Parts: sequence; C-alpha cells; structure tokens
Amino acid sequence: MKNRIIYILLFFIFSLTTYGQRYFVSNQYVYDMFLMNPADAGSERECFILNGYFQKQWFGVDLAPTYQMLTFQAPLKSNVGSGTYLFNDRNGNNKKFGFQQSLSVEVKLRENRRGTTTLAFGLSAYLEQASVDQSAFTGGAGTDPAIDGGVESGMGFNANTGMILRINKFHLGASVTNILPQNNPMYENELEPSLPADIHLHTGYTFKVPDRDLFLEPLVYYRRNSLSNSRMDINVKLTMPTPEPDFTIWGVLAYRRTMDYNFGKDLGMATTAGIIYKGFSIGLEYQHGLTSAQKHLGSSFLMVAGYRFCGSDRARRIPCRNRDIDTMMLDNNTPQRKKGLFRFR
Repeated sequence: MKNRIIYILLFFIFSLTTYGQRYFVSNQYVYDMFLMNPADAGSERECFILNGYFQKQWFGVDLAPTYQMLTFQAPLKSNVGSGTYLFNDRNGNNKKFGFQQSLSVEVKLRENRRGTTTLAFGLSAYLEQASVDQSAFTGGAGTDPAIDGGVESGMGFNANTGMILRINKFHLGASVTNILPQNNPMYENELEPSLPADIHLHTGYTFKVPDRDLFLEPLVYYRRNSLSNSRMDINVKLTMPTPEPDFTIWGVLAYRRTMDYNFGKDLGMATTAGIIYKGFSIGLEYQHGLTSAQKHLGSSFLMVAGYRFCGSDRARRIPCRNRDIDTMMLDNNTPQRKKGLFRFR
C-alpha cells in the first residue's frame, strides 16, 4: 500500500512538471546554445555539428524520467545558420515526442583591426506530440471520472525567438521561449496550469590562459517566467588541446540555483568530463542535486556524444566560436616552448 501511494504521488509530481515546459531541452544550452536561444543556430560557420543526448534519472525508481535527443547544426550561407532537434521524453506515465527547427541570421556591425561586432537574430518553430497512459493506474486513482484507463494524446505547436550580440570574445544574449499560449488539446482544460513564456538571459566570455594550452569560457545564465519561476546558473567550459593533434580534452563545471526565494536556494552542481578524437566527441555529466527530493531519489547522469564535420583540423579539436584566440601556435609546424599543461616536443 505504501509503495502504491508513493507511485501515485510521483505520478502527480511528474505530471505537474511536464505541462508544456521543456527544461530538459533548454537546460542543455551549455552544449548546444541554440536549444535555449535560436539566434545561435549554426553559428559555427566552419562546421556541421551532430550531437546526441541520453539521460536517465533516479535509478531504481519505476518510470523515472528519461529522455533521448538528437541535434544538428549547419551553416547555410555566410551569415545564415540552421539548428534542428528531435527528442523523445518519458516522465512517469507521460510521454512526449518533439521536433524544432531554428534559423538564425547574423549581421556584421563592425570589423576592423580591433575586432568584430555582430548581432544575430533567431526564430524557431516547435511541434510536439504528448500522451499519457492511464492503463496502469490502480487503487484510489481509478475512482476519478477523469481517468478512463485509456491513452490520451494531443499535439501542439509553439515558437521561440532570440538575439545575441557578440563583441570579439564577449557575448550577450536574450531569448523568449513558449511565445504562444497553450494549444495542445490535452492541456486546454481550465483546470490545467497555463503555459508561461520563459525569458532567458545569458552572457559569456572566451579567453586563453596565457602561456598555456587551456581555453576557458565563463557563462552566466538566468531564466524567469510570468509565474516568478526563476533560476540562475554559473558555468565554466574548459578546452585543452594536447600534443596529439587529433586529441582534445574538454569539460564543464556548473552551479545551479533557484532565485524564487529571498536569497535563493541551491538546486545542484554538475561536472562534465569529455574528449574529442578526430572530430568525435563524447562526454559524461554527473549531476549532484542539492534539494531534499534530489538527495532522497539520488543524482543523475547525462551522456553527450557527437561528431563535427569541419573544414579544418583546428575547428574539430577546438570547438569554440573564438578558437582563433592565440591558436596560431597549434598550427605552426615549428617546435614551441611553453609553460602549458602540455609541452610540445
């Protein structure tokens, strides 16, 4: 009986967290920025980028959240980019399958010996199929007339927009997701919660540690919606080329915090370690939850794998927009003397 009660409670928790919001998608912005801001779609002008994601949470819990996602970015013209993703998500008895297509246009505002300034705009269209399987509901839940023991499904669509200002190695971006109101017939009942638009703000800077083969990109992210649901992330991305020209080490450190309270509250921390070899990339993220529910149910892992189809070896092994920062030494055939993490011989 106790397990049955827990099962029913988890179902309702799952249901409340899956109405329209796709945070499991936009939260992966640190790997594919266009998932949160369509203005970044296809911003890597030298590369076609394919990435796959797999996550399973709360090991040992039946019907625990899990999802798979496939993303693809491509430059279409000198200043136009495309970003596409497909995902399959299961959260309790809820299932979702979605598709999104994003397009971006980048306008050059300045280019001189001091650097470059650009402004990118993006727009995306989203289509989603959602369903809930009630056939396994037992006990008291079966007396609810709204639960008929079948499978309920519906389809909805939405749109996102965003912009990014880039000044040399610095960027500042803003986007809005879920621009349209809820239109999936599954969730149009007046008792269902509304689908608020989310506002995303982010800023970052890329630099190379002097005299070392280490690239760092601090990235700060803030999200808020009309329901006063807010969150702030602080991330640091690391990229370390090695003496082996086909091999690069990369990683991410992240701290996540909800800002819904007076002074905020810890949500969790994450660490990612990965490698790039001849354009193939793989990384494993460990998410350590700091809320009471996460501590009880356990932490989770996310696997990211992909391939970069690039026009140059340097673009494959240093996957950042500002890879030209002091990287000439990596393509120079003459021996280099450096104090770096790795020494070229």
